[in-house]
Amino acid sequence: MHRRIITTILRREFSETIRNRLLMATILVPPLLLTVAPLLLGSAIGTHTLPPDLVKSVIAQRPDWASFSPSELAGAFAVQQFLAFFLLMPAYIPLAIATFSIIGEKQARSLEPVLAAPIRTSELLAGKALAALIPGVAAGWLTYVVFIALASVVYGPHLFVVVSDPSWLAGVFVLGPAVGLVSVVAGVIVSARVNDPRVAQQIGGVVIVPIIAVTLLQATGTLLVGASGYLILAAIVAGIGLLGLRLGVRLFEREAILTRWR
Repeated sequence: MHRRIITTILRREFSETIRNRLLMATILVPPLLLTVAPLLLGSAIGTHTLPPDLVKSVIAQRPDWASFSPSELAGAFAVQQFLAFFLLMPAYIPLAIATFSIIGEKQARSLEPVLAAPIRTSELLAGKALAALIPGVAAGWLTYVVFIALASVVYGPHLFVVVSDPSWLAGVFVLGPAVGLVSVVAGVIVSARVNDPRVAQQIGGVVIVPIIAVTLLQATGTLLVGASGYLILAAIVAGIGLLGLRLGVRLFEREAILTRWR
């Protein structure tokens, strides 16, 4: 693959994304809400405590929290639920961008010149995948940095340690990009087969289901994933994403797409 071609595609995709107000709203608004929501939750918890049975389950899985006071433990448990939500940004933002970059461009009659250009399918999809992946991952990372900066003020030193421990770092900085890659691949593959971006996003949204499942398990205290767990998940998810990208190149039939969507 030629780096210059991929860079050119990246610039074009970024330009298209910036001009699309709906996509920009998708990128900018949710991170703001995700930064504020945990802070409001931390303030609302106040002196509340967890039920005794839940306390035992949480301490058994996170013995490093045993020194927390009852209110700090309640805050730590509540805030821990938001780690899964930080994985949603690199999941749904790239999915929205990837589906628009193919289906949206076709509907706007701007995809034909790109598909007719003398570039490889792998180069085209690599450029589009990076253009979709980078904003989602960057939004997740930036939101997390702002979040932990504010958490030190709102939550105090104990809960600041919670949101900056190895499990959060592994989840946000390692598993997040891997989830984003799978989301991009899903968007590319589905977009090559349907002609409605909303349908493509709904089908590709299956990627979000496992994240929601992890959130529910954590909310009940059944499972609190540690750093090693997130690293293992990241390796598995990244492997699936890379295999899916190769599959996407094979399934992306340029000529069929041009004739089928006229």
